[in-house]
Amino acid sequence: MITLKKHILTTKKQYAYSFYTKVNPQPKIYEKITREEIYNYLISSFIDDPEIILRLCTVEEINILKQLLETNIPNKNLGYIEYLLLENLLKNNLIFQNETEYYIPKDLINPIKMAINIYNEEEYSLKDVIESALLGLIRIHNVIEINTYLEYLNTYNIIFTIKDLKNYLISSTRLKDKLLIIPYQKKEYVISLEYPYYKDILNLKNPHFKAKHGSLEELISIGKYKINLFQKEIFNFLSFLEAHLEPQYINLIINDLIIYMGFNLNNIEILHSICDNIPPLEQEVTKSLPFFPVWIYNGLTTTEASNLTDN
Repeated sequence: MITLKKHILTTKKQYAYSFYTKVNPQPKIYEKITREEIYNYLISSFIDDPEIILRLCTVEEINILKQLLETNIPNKNLGYIEYLLLENLLKNNLIFQNETEYYIPKDLINPIKMAINIYNEEEYSLKDVIESALLGLIRIHNVIEINTYLEYLNTYNIIFTIKDLKNYLISSTRLKDKLLIIPYQKKEYVISLEYPYYKDILNLKNPHFKAKHGSLEELISIGKYKINLFQKEIFNFLSFLEAHLEPQYINLIINDLIIYMGFNLNNIEILHSICDNIPPLEQEVTKSLPFFPVWIYNGLTTTEASNLTDN
């Protein structure tokens, strides 16, 4: 089984460095650090401050780490949600997988045990809610002016000033590679780093529409899983996909549909391609599409947007 050290020493340096910069608030420049130094920094940081491991994870991912300390998890017959959580742990180099199972590398077992020992579920559940809402909101919009972003958060009793939000995002290990605050045309915007189309979206957005985001639970679902599992049509769509496809292919389809509906493309050929020209899949996709966010309508679904007028 591969260790973290072997992975860091054999993977492409840019991948190792990208993770290193996510964990290190004051990284050395790319040309001035070796893979060996990256590994030494990571392992010593995890040992000296095991809370770094917790800050990388959602509550569900921490629970998976607890499970993996007891036994490995088979990589077959996974549902979409479990697959997504395991993929996040893989991207954060906290677990690895072989042909049959996911496991914690042996050089991370003790740091992860140390992290679990200091884990405060109540504290991290609150942190999880805040970070999932921050991420869910930007996944709905792709790009949003910072004051409007704060106003929407305020409706869920998540209160930030601009200064506090900037400081929070700088310190948030989990969100550092997912969203960013940038200046653009004399304003500041929160933008998605997962779907980096903010300039295109700003040119297409209809300013006359105001977004409706549903309940806090729905916002958190989008922040955790990319989709609103509290929406019956989306839940049924996922159930259909899980009955017919492996989770990695479900993830690809959902990512494609997020972009397709985000831009409100309405292109039947593209939709055929996403569905691999499979009629039953196309039928299920078509039923679910109105419940994906449309970025150019400030996060509204197509159905919601069509029912609104300029105030």
